[in-house]
Amino acid sequence: MAKILIIDDDDDFRTATQAILEAAGHQVLTASDGKVGLEIVKAEDPDLLVLDIMMDSIYEGFSVITTLRATPEYMDYRDIPVLMCSAVKQITGERFDIPPEARIAQGDDFLDKPFTSEVLLKKVNALLQR
Repeated sequence: MAKILIIDDDDDFRTATQAILEAAGHQVLTASDGKVGLEIVKAEDPDLLVLDIMMDSIYEGFSVITTLRATPEYMDYRDIPVLMCSAVKQITGERFDIPPEARIAQGDDFLDKPFTSEVLLKKVNALLQR
């Protein structure tokens, strides 16, 4: 099916999400930080990214997507759909608020952690069909 890259610093999250996606027939690549994730994007050209927002820094995921979408070096990859994930709503009760002038840092869809496998697959399939 699709080649999906998970970029998340949580080993358990990567392992569980990888298992769900592989059970659905997808090839899954993983990275534990944004820098490695961007290297894998260039090497493997995935069909979709599942990207955590808060990793080494609170905004690392936003940095990854901004680099992907706005840097000439990644021009060939800027249309890869990005499913952004975060546990911030569970922790604070609110999602990140992205101002209109920073829309380049917004993914194509958002998934609050924790989530069910059904919700993950529904969002992944919708993004892959675009």
